[in-house]
Amino acid sequence: MITLGRRRRHSAGQCLEVADPVDRGSVTPLIIGMLVCLLVLTAGVTAAGSAFLAGQRLQGLCDGAVAAAVGALNPRRESAEGVSVADPIAAANEYLRVRGPGVGAVVSVGVDTVTAQCSNEAPITFGGLFGYPTLFRTVTSNSEPIYKQSALGSTFDSPAGPEGTLI
Repeated sequence: MITLGRRRRHSAGQCLEVADPVDRGSVTPLIIGMLVCLLVLTAGVTAAGSAFLAGQRLQGLCDGAVAAAVGALNPRRESAEGVSVADPIAAANEYLRVRGPGVGAVVSVGVDTVTAQCSNEAPITFGGLFGYPTLFRTVTSNSEPIYKQSALGSTFDSPAGPEGTLI
């Protein structure tokens, strides 16, 4: 008897079909394993993207709070629109109360800078699969009210200087 792949030939010349005993259904577990790996990878990418976007959202809220505080300090700025409080810390807290509930902020007003450190606990999509359903984020934002001295000694608050160039 001579073995040729899946066929066996007898000495009489007859061919018989015989299944290979090593190749029985091994593709199904491989496909299932690959699908599980792809699903875990998809959940991981979604969770990482959700964490990144939560940080970006928090940074935008913190930047807006600082802009509201600067607008309270200098009512001629564009960021002063909608600011109803003259106190910069109250203006930043009002901004966060309306737009970012759940965001805590520490706002400090220095001589020439306004700084805010904002933090929150952000929910993460599919984060529970990896043991972190929420993520604590902290960001910092700062700004300077524009008070520049011109050559003539007058103070101006404009994005363009006396010569019309950007500062």
